This record gives sequence, C-alpha cells and structure tokens, in this order.
Amino acid sequence: AVVSTQSTGGIEFHMPEMDFEGQKLAEILQYVILGVFGIVGFIWGYLCESFEQTFYVVASGALIASMVVLPPWPIYRKNPLPFHPVAGSLKKPAVAATNKNKSNKKKN
Repeated sequence: AVVSTQSTGGIEFHMPEMDFEGQKLAEILQYVILGVFGIVGFIWGYLCESFEQTFYVVASGALIASMVVLPPWPIYRKNPLPFHPVAGSLKKPAVAATNKNKSNKKKN
C-alpha cells in the first residue's frame, strides 16, 4: 500500500493513499449518494412544502457522502500500482559482477 508521510510539529503521520481505481469508485459513490439524497430531498420538501426540509435532507446526504468518500478506507486501496525498484537496488548487479571477478581470479 502506498503511504505518504506528513510531518506536523515534529510528529510524523503516515496516511495511506487511494489508488486510481479507488478514486474512480469514490467519485461514483459520491455522485450516487448526492443524487439519491437530492432527489429524495426534493420530493420530501415538495410534499412538506418546505425548502428547509429539502435543505436538511440534501445536507445530510452531503455529510454522509463526505464520511464515505473522504477517508482512505481499505475498499479504495485494493489495486496498488507496481512501482519501479528504488535506484539504490541497482547495486545488486554490481555485487554479482564482483563475485564473477573473484571466480575469474580463482581460475587463473
């Protein structure tokens, strides 16, 4: 899992990040939740003849959507990207080359 490090006041926080598929899922969930609460809020406000009721339903949908989408839940981190090896890991072939040179010295 990809983890970003942030430092605040000398204290480091490790926060996991969403992958691209997780971002796509979060965006779809956001639109669905806000759309459903918007439609239900409009109908409820129309039946009650109160814009205030419409606002409460839509605002609660926005709050629920925020709680579902904003935190990096594990459901959004199922497809991590394969990264290239770190540049420091290129030393391994050099070690193999030194072993090869040692074996050549033994043959002579």
